[in-house]
Order: sequence, then structure tokens, then C-alpha cells
Amino acid sequence: MPILEKLLGKEVVLPARQIKSAEEFIRLFPEIKEVFIDGTERPVERSKNKEKQKKDYSGKKKRHTRKNITVSDEKRRILVLTKTEHGSKHDYTWLKESTIPEHLPVNTVVNVDLGFQGIKKDYPDIDIRIPHKKPRGRKLTNEQKEENRRLSSRRVIAEHAIGGIKRLRALSNTYRNKKEEFDDIIINIGCGVWNYHLKCS
Repeated sequence: MPILEKLLGKEVVLPARQIKSAEEFIRLFPEIKEVFIDGTERPVERSKNKEKQKKDYSGKKKRHTRKNITVSDEKRRILVLTKTEHGSKHDYTWLKESTIPEHLPVNTVVNVDLGFQGIKKDYPDIDIRIPHKKPRGRKLTNEQKEENRRLSSRRVIAEHAIGGIKRLRALSNTYRNKKEEFDDIIINIGCGVWNYHLKCS
């Protein structure tokens, strides 16, 4: 695994793990004007430790998981991958802690799903594309439904990018390895292999 990670690094296909400024983002990805942010979860073996069980438990699918936030481009390439976190952490909470939105160039279009409610309010200077949420006790207008369909057809790129990563079976099967931080290494390599596939195709 270390050899594979080193080779993927030499091919410059591993994702960035952190972005510290808009200038750094522009230097790394000068051609990128639109990104797709989404969370991805991987099932893990249920721990016998109750505290760890609680940390890993994800209400989304009622499973114990590990979680990452991905930033991809319209070619389905993974640009940025956050550190691996326990499944109980909410996608938007993890995104804010990663500080990724703060370091995106202001002219970048950002596509997200409803799991990132509140992002427009918290980051008013970014061009955020997020679906309309159905108001309680009311319905969406026809115009809002149509806009949601358009956004969904565009945002599916993020799902395809994550699906590409999970071609590596270690990222789709239940993770059982007990080695410290190996879950983070394996998803980083998965992103690198997927990006290398896109580079060569």
C-alpha cells in the first residue's frame, strides 16, 4: 500500500487533503470554475466498545460507518478529500470544520445537496447551487420543482465520482481492519486510482 500511494503521488493523481487558501486552490486547480461537494460513507464492523459504537453510528442508513467529504470537478475527478471521520458526524458540520468553503475562489460555482442546509447563509460570498427544501405543511412551486430537477441532473456528477472511488472493493465492503488510520490511507488510494483511471481514459 505505501508503494502504491507513492506511485500515485508521483503521477500527481492523489487528491489534496486540505486547502489553506483560495490562492492555493487556484494554483492546484487553475482551470476549475465549478465543483461538486458531497459526503461519502463506508460501512465498518460494529465495535464492541459502546463509546466507539456511538461515534461510528450513522443515522442515515442505521449503520456504523466512516465518513469523508469529497470535492470533485465536472470530469468526476476527486480534487479534495477530507480526513476520515466517524459516521456520527454530520456532513455539513464536517465540511465547516474542514474550512474548504472558506478557501474556494469567489467565482467558483459550488453544487451541494440538501445535506448541506445552511451553507448559503454561512457563506454568502460563494455561488452555491442547492435544491429547494419542501416547506413544512406546504408544497414546492412548479418552478422550484423544475429547478430542483435541473440541479439534480447536474449534481449527479458527484455521485458518479464517489461511485468511481468505490470500484475499489475495500471501500464498498464492510471495513474490518484494526490498523490505526489505515481507513484514511485506503480511501486516499481509492481516489488516486480513480483519478488515474480518468487521466488514462
